[in-house]
Amino acid sequence: ITFDILPHGTVRIQDFNGLVSDIPQYDDGDWWVQSASAATPAISLISALGALGKDPGDFRVVDMCAAPGGKTAQLLSAGYEVTAIEANARRCRRLNENLERLKFRHCKVETTFGQDWMPTKNPVHGVLLDAPCSATGTGIRRPDILQKEESDIPELLKTQQALCEHCIDNVLKKGGVLVYATCSILREESEDCAHRMLARSEGVSVRTLPFEKGEIAGFDGAIDENGWLRVLPGCLDGALKDCDGFFVARFIVDS
Repeated sequence: ITFDILPHGTVRIQDFNGLVSDIPQYDDGDWWVQSASAATPAISLISALGALGKDPGDFRVVDMCAAPGGKTAQLLSAGYEVTAIEANARRCRRLNENLERLKFRHCKVETTFGQDWMPTKNPVHGVLLDAPCSATGTGIRRPDILQKEESDIPELLKTQQALCEHCIDNVLKKGGVLVYATCSILREESEDCAHRMLARSEGVSVRTLPFEKGEIAGFDGAIDENGWLRVLPGCLDGALKDCDGFFVARFIVDS
């Protein structure tokens, strides 16, 4: 098997047409499947919390909409105390199976809607919200996605906003970090939602925590004028040029 090591630390396997489970070390739990773009939200949360200079074990973080578990695995690998939330029971079983294979047995997994979940103790330090979306950013490798009914979008927009507001108002502590991400190329699911969070007139306010050049290796070309990460197919160089479309915005809850 031949592979490339991408700038931000993930590995891309070349010219492999078999089953994922046939790749060496799969059953040993040495790695997990994740697109290159999909790795960026967890990296951005890890980077933001790491800048605070504390031990990762001192931070409690939540992965909303966590299945199939790649981002959860990133956060656990970094040493955080993680609660993974997944509303869909079938997807939650897959999440648990993946975490078991990867030998992450200290993660709390809950099957519930993200909008309904509340911290049992104090508010948490960080939330990774990879929100349900149209998945239009994956259209290069999944052309069927582009046939998704436009009538689905309004309901998705409501869910995205409700999840964001719940995390800001009820889940995160003051000074906590929210990473909002979608695998969508549609502005209404991405930039527009982020702008709405900044413009809120009720509830807790947030401000952007912008991405810095060099913060996520290889992705400098995706940082937009707002300090958010907007990955479009072809916008990056080299091995990253065929990345899925993705959007990541990062916020700090005002203290």
